[in-house]
Amino acid sequence: MIQPFENYEAAKEWLFSLKSRGVKYGIDRMRILAEKLGSPEKSFPVIHVAGTNGKGSVCAMLERVYRKAGLRTGLYTSPHLVRQGERVQVCRKILSESQILAYTNQLLPVAQVMANHDPDDHPSFFEWMTALAFLHFQQEMVDVAILETGLGGRLDATNVVQPEASVITSIGLDHTEILGDTLQEIATEKAGIIKPGCPVVVGRMPDPARETILQLAVERGAPAHCVEDRFSQDELPESNLAGTVQRWNTATAILTCEILTRKFPVDLHQAKAVLKNVSWRCRWSREETGGRTFYFDAAHNAEAAEALCENLANLTRTEGRRPVIVAGFTSSMQRAVAILPVIREHAVKLILVQPQHPRGLASREFGPDFPFAEIDQLFPGNGICKIEPEDATVVVTGSAYLVAEAYERLTQENPRGQQILQD
Repeated sequence: MIQPFENYEAAKEWLFSLKSRGVKYGIDRMRILAEKLGSPEKSFPVIHVAGTNGKGSVCAMLERVYRKAGLRTGLYTSPHLVRQGERVQVCRKILSESQILAYTNQLLPVAQVMANHDPDDHPSFFEWMTALAFLHFQQEMVDVAILETGLGGRLDATNVVQPEASVITSIGLDHTEILGDTLQEIATEKAGIIKPGCPVVVGRMPDPARETILQLAVERGAPAHCVEDRFSQDELPESNLAGTVQRWNTATAILTCEILTRKFPVDLHQAKAVLKNVSWRCRWSREETGGRTFYFDAAHNAEAAEALCENLANLTRTEGRRPVIVAGFTSSMQRAVAILPVIREHAVKLILVQPQHPRGLASREFGPDFPFAEIDQLFPGNGICKIEPEDATVVVTGSAYLVAEAYERLTQENPRGQQILQD
């Protein structure tokens, strides 16, 4: 029997240990956990967001609109960037370490009961954080919670909710070893969040994926609304997030607000204005530190790399020179090798580093054509960058884990190293 933890550091180390345990694929365990907690997810309205890319941005946009409209908002996203508590926010206030400790101790006895029959029935780290979010949103009495799926949709831990609307932002070939190796198969998994009678918003995506989702919506009696039917390329709304892809994400958020106006009344003109000030770090976000300019962009798959290249081209046109690009990847060498030649075209110099993550790909594995370095050599401390030339703009991209580590090293005076808790 595990005793309650006395401090956050002890709880963090134990939560990290959950990642090494074997898990059962599916959401039956999450359903049981939610039921044992009294089904807190039923105590607040939910907007459920899935997609290959853009789901975090759309979640941030929806949260911003509804908070400005006076609603008390819950936001659940992953992975976090610097602090674990970023995953669970109420009115954009992140969960504190003391709150994480308290909720973890509250969940401990429930998890232990579940694991008594079979250790694999113990909640995973992501299920733990999802349950923690449900409890926090219930306690804080949010008016609406915007939930981002972790991976897929059909079997994602968040899929125990009955949402007011389901949103599928985009479909691309990513995580094919789990979700399937065709657009139709991946769309089917993402569309698993569609519930009977619940409206679904379909973002911009390839025709095969959209057709799959629309067919599943018909089968489930879910009214479907396609952003490409509502907006043309020339009339896309804008946010302060850069790139054409983010304009489509903005359109997806606005369309979601439109179909939910009866449930959550908002001034759509005001909403479009509000989206000129969305906070979503490391999606082509600019930082000035140590007298240098940095851009952080978590682009780890082909679809995201396409958007990254548009922003890189615009940056080169604006500055009149190409940036130095620092990149690192996890898990899939095939995916990384496909992306690197594309982004190298936009770099005066491309440097590979290995993310400090169990699945981080070693830089040397990419061969002699790609120079490599250790991240602590490039960014040894707060505001310090050893990359030459000293006046070069630096773009950090690839895995969210690498981007988060570099961001923390450069911008935080007291790094906490909570990236070990990233999914």
